[in-house]
Amino acid sequence: MEENLPQKTEQQPPEKAEQQLPEKAEQQLPVKKDDKPKRFVEKGRDVVFDSKTRLYWLKKDSWQDKGKFFNWHEAVTFAENKNLRKIGGFEDWRLPNIDEATSLYDENFEVPGKGGTNLHVDPIFPEGAFKTGWIAGDTSTRRPRFDYCEGKVVSVEEYSFGSVRICRKDTVIKKQVAPRRK
Repeated sequence: MEENLPQKTEQQPPEKAEQQLPEKAEQQLPVKKDDKPKRFVEKGRDVVFDSKTRLYWLKKDSWQDKGKFFNWHEAVTFAENKNLRKIGGFEDWRLPNIDEATSLYDENFEVPGKGGTNLHVDPIFPEGAFKTGWIAGDTSTRRPRFDYCEGKVVSVEEYSFGSVRICRKDTVIKKQVAPRRK
């Protein structure tokens, strides 16, 4: 009986194989654009961490999350509801203050927003957000919100429509001390 053994195939001479390897390797290596650490880091599917301000942000604004606009009071309730659900494992979500909201604004970036606007936020935040976001603050019946297209705070009637991108501050542990043995 004759055995069916695999046939030897012709191989290229070693010189030609060596010449092809570097070319192929160059095509497959990713090009590293920037060695600096990223400011914004995704922390799960819902949360972004800002390493500069030590704030956690909900990745989507309320418009992207719910598909409807909120007045200022509904924005506060939106944050409270996220706390009840412990989104991202946290229960201290809130409206950002003016400094926190303005820290997201960066003229170097343009992310397409709702209605064809260009928002000046890092592209880690998804496209389609509303151009203004409610901010914590109380000035009678007018409430502040930040315009991510123009980079400014505007004060509007508290029942105007808008959206909110909620945040929370990173917990700072000053010093961890091991428990003493008795």
